[in-house]
Amino acid sequence: MTAGLRLTGALQSASLRGVILRRTIWGLGALLLCSCGGALSTAGLDAGGTGDAASDGNDPAGSLRGALAGAWSFDVDGKDHSGNALDLDLRGLHLATGRFGKGLQLAGGGTPIAQRPIDDPSLNLTMGDFTVSFWISFNMTGAAQFVAVKGYNVGGWFVGWARTAWAYGLPSPAGGTFSDPGGSPAPGVFHHVVFERSGDTVELFVDSTSVGTATVHDTPAPTQAPFQVGGFAPGGVSVAMGQSVVDGVVDDLAIWHRALAADERAYLATHAVP
Repeated sequence: MTAGLRLTGALQSASLRGVILRRTIWGLGALLLCSCGGALSTAGLDAGGTGDAASDGNDPAGSLRGALAGAWSFDVDGKDHSGNALDLDLRGLHLATGRFGKGLQLAGGGTPIAQRPIDDPSLNLTMGDFTVSFWISFNMTGAAQFVAVKGYNVGGWFVGWARTAWAYGLPSPAGGTFSDPGGSPAPGVFHHVVFERSGDTVELFVDSTSVGTATVHDTPAPTQAPFQVGGFAPGGVSVAMGQSVVDGVVDDLAIWHRALAADERAYLATHAVP
């Protein structure tokens, strides 16, 4: 009888210690949760844990580095920050206050534009998905103004403003315009523009709102031509006398060889290209 009581008491004591131990572990977990300000990771405690893999899929700043063809912040010069060394020649141009830091100041028709010194096949956008993103502040909108262009009129592409509507050019079909329901962009204000292709559809967003879509088709690479920013100079012969030159400031221009996800576009609406 006495032995049975001793055994029962030992079992009860062991059970109590187990409860205390479990409560201590979960108490420490709650303390860590509060001190970290986030969810407690169970990696290493659970054989089925995945660590921080889920956070990778919800990090636009990280995913925006994928398939990035070129990125120009214009904070100091025309350096390409994508890692692809596609630096722009900014001779004759100046920097001004941009949406993020500095931006590229342009002065309208017949004035200098920025360009690459050579043809870069990696910036051809006539086949497959792509995205072009930039910020622009117009001084006026009464003239055609090309923001980004490569091979205009020789089988290439462009995106910009066409007096009363946003415009784009691609070989097939020849291009078109999208009228903004909000009217012409207000001068002196930075607007975020995203022009992208996904499958056979191109779509243009202005300040996070879609202003139009169109159907397009793949075409062979265009005749060799340099990538240009802020206007167009045929064949890149003279950037000192550009046509359809922006009258305003262009900032944070980037190109991807893929369509961006909605959360990536949302990120770029409030952040510089990472």
